Order: sequence, then structure tokens, then C-alpha cells
Amino acid sequence: MTYNYWRKGGYTVGSEDYRWAIVKEKVGPGLFFIFNILFVSTAQSVLLWSITTPSYIILLASRLSLHSGSMPSVSIADIAAPMLMVVYVGITYAADQQQWDYYSARTEYRKTAKVPAGYEQGDLDRGFNTKGLFAVSRHPNFASEQCIWVTLYLWGCYVSGTWANWTGVGALSYLILFQASTWLTELLSADKYPEYKEYQRQVGKFMPNFGAKPVQFSKVVGNKANKA
Repeated sequence: MTYNYWRKGGYTVGSEDYRWAIVKEKVGPGLFFIFNILFVSTAQSVLLWSITTPSYIILLASRLSLHSGSMPSVSIADIAAPMLMVVYVGITYAADQQQWDYYSARTEYRKTAKVPAGYEQGDLDRGFNTKGLFAVSRHPNFASEQCIWVTLYLWGCYVSGTWANWTGVGALSYLILFQASTWLTELLSADKYPEYKEYQRQVGKFMPNFGAKPVQFSKVVGNKANKA
């Protein structure tokens, strides 16, 4: 995820999430300044800290076992949870790579008018990716990222012997944030791409719809699909 953010220029001076520029335009620079201070620069940093707090519970449970005179035992959860998290990281990477490949091909197509190998003209004209993992989930990378931190929270619950503890605030807040940010992302995508609403009807937002038929689109009228 860090690598994907880097290659998209996220760490360059002056870089900004494209959604923030649109929000700033809608609400004005004054309100956005307050939003930037309270949420972008402060709340998000606190949230990133809070989603890692279950690791403290896991560490504490291990140290309590040592102080009680017994060696910490390795449970099924201690094996399954890290393995699941690695799988989710792998899915996130695969989804990010598929997006990167698609948009790189789309950029090349728009510059040269030649369809790169492995792609169809209709898919590139549409403007957004509907192949690979994106054929079963509109946001497989978002879904997997949420699963990483929910799994960490459940792991902490298991070792602490409770299914609800204070570290759940981080995981719950993270899920709420993704609901809000995905709503904004899809609102912008539906406005930019005529076929996106049809894509929304056919493919689940986060959870895969394995029983669904392959994504199909009707003929698009107009030229909005070719907007950047």
C-alpha cells in the first residue's frame, strides 16, 4: 500500500488526494481549511494510531502469561490471524496493481489511439476497470484493507477472552471512514462515467458477488466516458 501510494506521487511535495480538491471547490477555502486541520491533519492521524491498538492487547496478553510463570502458548488464532492478514495484504496489492495496469493502459491508449495488448477498446473507452478482482467487487482493495484491521481487532479479542474491548473504536471508526470515503469516490465516478451506475447495480461495493453474471454494459450515448 505504501509502494502504491509512492508510485502515484503521494509523497511528493504539494501532492493531494484528488477528492480533497473537489471538496475544497464545493465548500470553499475557509471551511476546507478547518476541515483540513480537524480531519485531514489530525483525526486521520489519530485513526491510524487507533487501528493498531489491538497489537497492544496481544502483547499485553503475552506478557501476562510470562508474569504468571507459564510460557505463552501459540493458539490457532495466533497462526490463522497473521496468515489471513497476509492474504488480505496480497489481495490489496493485486487489486492496486490491476488498477495501475489499467490506468497505465488507458493513458497510453488516449495518447496513441492504440489499444495495448491484453485490453479491449470498449474497456478503455469506458474509463474505469471492470476486470479481474474488479469484476466481483467494485473496491476489492478497500475491502481487503478493512479486513486487515478487523482481523487484528478480532485477534486481540480472542487472546483477551472478550469479543468487545476499547480497541474496537479504531476498527469501527475505520469502517465508518471507508463508508464515507467510498461514497464520495463513487459519487464522483458516477458523475464522470455514464456506465458507472450500471456497474454499481451489477457488482457489490465491497463484498464479492460470486453468483453474479459477468459484467455487461449497454451502449453509451455521449462522450462523457472519454473524460479523464
